Amino acid sequence: MRLMPATLVAACLFSCGPSTPISSPSPPPVPASVQQLSPYYGSYTDGSGDVVVIARLGWFFDIKTAAYRTIYATRGPDHFTIGLRFLEPTPKFADLSFAAQTLTIRGPGQARTAHRIAYKETEVTIPAQGALLAAAITEPLGAAPHPGIVIVHGAERGERYFYDVWVGVYASLGFAVLTYDKRGGGSSTGNYPGEFPTTEALNVYADDAAAARDFLARWPGVDPSRTGFHGGSQGGWTVPLAIMRHGGAAFAVLASAPATTVDQTDLWASFTGGGASAPTESNDQMLADVRRSSGGYDPMAALRAMTVPAIWVLGANDRTVPTVVCVELLNAMGKPNFTVHLVPTGHGLLVNPSGLLADDASSPGLAPDLVRTLKEWFASEVKAA
Repeated sequence: MRLMPATLVAACLFSCGPSTPISSPSPPPVPASVQQLSPYYGSYTDGSGDVVVIARLGWFFDIKTAAYRTIYATRGPDHFTIGLRFLEPTPKFADLSFAAQTLTIRGPGQARTAHRIAYKETEVTIPAQGALLAAAITEPLGAAPHPGIVIVHGAERGERYFYDVWVGVYASLGFAVLTYDKRGGGSSTGNYPGEFPTTEALNVYADDAAAARDFLARWPGVDPSRTGFHGGSQGGWTVPLAIMRHGGAAFAVLASAPATTVDQTDLWASFTGGGASAPTESNDQMLADVRRSSGGYDPMAALRAMTVPAIWVLGANDRTVPTVVCVELLNAMGKPNFTVHLVPTGHGLLVNPSGLLADDASSPGLAPDLVRTLKEWFASEVKAA
């Protein structure tokens, strides 16, 4: 999962009376960069079973509390801060400091110390049709064989580090996790097919995803019979297509993933500019228009062909994907291997009553039961976690 922040507008307000000496205002907090966080990214545990993930894109995720925060830089290279809400640096919630593979979180009246989890990380190259995909495999150190999961990109020219949070989540559940740079992006070769999900582009992405899964299934210490996919957003079209075209997968996790056609999905997003502004029509009218629409890539053939366990985690307030129509379509198929789980979020799975991007800024975190739901589903359907 990649969570794209809304534009951060920071202002420093101060006032000076006539007798107050003139001084320079404090600069607004600045989100930490990939370079600043690269030495510290990974997962940390405090010994209680809780895991905190530090992502290079600048995110802090506490799996137990579901707190999801932007990390802000300070003057020290190993010190950072987080606020009370996703994109609100103040009031400050906690200081983060790193030393000798240890993360200390100092919040109101308490300090937590967490030690870095020693996962095995291996850089690999995956042969694909007309491309070499640069990838990384993250493995727990416990007894093998491990179940395996490939993280499939959404609609962006994505790189593997975009998915650090999901790597931390799945590795904490005992999975070997493979992430890769999209073809034509990062260190991967090949031609980038473009962001728009034409059938031709999705076929290319599906073939790349299948090549990555096959590679992971052959990796020493990975159980090929328990190796599958995670696909977010546009990846929700890619993953079922990969399974239909190539088979082999044991399961699919589909986050904020459409079951509607491309044109239906684009129509729904157009009513709010993808969550940028308030809806232009009533909810009933928008849904009626989406139900009447058609065109573009249609995932129904791939969904009907799916026989492996699959779970959709869908935001009830998603302004990019028409969740209500997707649930209708999935339920109408009557497939016992399909599970649909609704969460009170927008497209990025941040708790958000309106689903509008501007309101992501004040979100306290991801859906509270997200990881627990996945853990229980894996235990039931995949015999993992």
